[in-house]
Amino acid sequence: MRSFTICIMLAAISSCTSPAPSFVKEEKPVSDSLVRHLQTAPVTIEEMEDVIKLNGRITPTEQKQARVYALVSGRVQSVKVELGDPVKQGQVLAVIQSSEVAGFTNEQSLAAANLAIAEKNLETRKSLYESNLVTEQEWLSAQTEYNKAKSELIKAEQVSAISGGNTLKAPITGSIIEKNITGNSEVRQDNDNVLFTIADLSTVWVIASVYESDIRNIHLGDAVKVTTLANPGKEYTGRIDKIYNVLDPANRTMKVRISMPNPDRELKPEMFARVYLTSRTKGGRKCCIPAKAVVMDNSKRYVIVKKDTTLSIREISLIKRIGDKAFIEGLQEGEQVVTQAQVFIYDALNVKQ
Repeated sequence: MRSFTICIMLAAISSCTSPAPSFVKEEKPVSDSLVRHLQTAPVTIEEMEDVIKLNGRITPTEQKQARVYALVSGRVQSVKVELGDPVKQGQVLAVIQSSEVAGFTNEQSLAAANLAIAEKNLETRKSLYESNLVTEQEWLSAQTEYNKAKSELIKAEQVSAISGGNTLKAPITGSIIEKNITGNSEVRQDNDNVLFTIADLSTVWVIASVYESDIRNIHLGDAVKVTTLANPGKEYTGRIDKIYNVLDPANRTMKVRISMPNPDRELKPEMFARVYLTSRTKGGRKCCIPAKAVVMDNSKRYVIVKKDTTLSIREISLIKRIGDKAFIEGLQEGEQVVTQAQVFIYDALNVKQ
């Protein structure tokens, strides 16, 4: 048989081993110096709220997206941006060699020349009319020709502007989230394939799935917390601003939408998101301790209870864990549970004498 003290165990905790523990109820005294350094937390009585966990993904806000199509047919001469690049409104995305653009440019030049001739003719007819050398009808006819030439130029300029010329430009400021174009490829005006999709990611959506059993606990305006695999230690806050009141027949889930500010662009499209929502349904007032104080052993749960200068193991029943809190049965309000090195202390208390 061997004996030991808790103080010695903590002094050499890294080298200690212990046999399979058995449940110990009796209290064991601890030195005053150890008591002073033990971290403990009191058992409190708190309202147990139910937390609903939803799975979702990050998507761009639909109202802040723009899709870029080919408005003329031709060959892609060069592509200026890549997937994920930030772009400014008006920035050139790609350059296209197109005979259609050449035709539009020619029509615009011809319309500008015709307008110049019509304007000169109008000035001449006006001068002659004022000298009574031509009739009023001839002067009015020159005005009509001028207005017609001006209208033709405006039309040619609008067609050229709509086609975008030989460049594709960004209609909004944002990031390239889709790219379906490469250099030397052919594009067609009658093809509805998207060449670029640009999204402003300063605000994003989280589209989450709600199981049928949880639908009654979901409400418009509910506050939620969101975590991601990319940054699991950080919580993002938002509210449910849209409930899609239809169920997906394939998986029996309903979609909800959460708008999330994204000033640092940490939330990226298609990221997996975990959504935590506190139900408005209360579960009653229960004993609550820090979740980290619970020790698991042989499918049972224990805590180390400190009373004055003694420690003892107490078996508990876990009702529910919500975040860093554990709602339990088996303790009384005000009792102190150890929250640091409790696993090692548990092993030490269970060492057979």
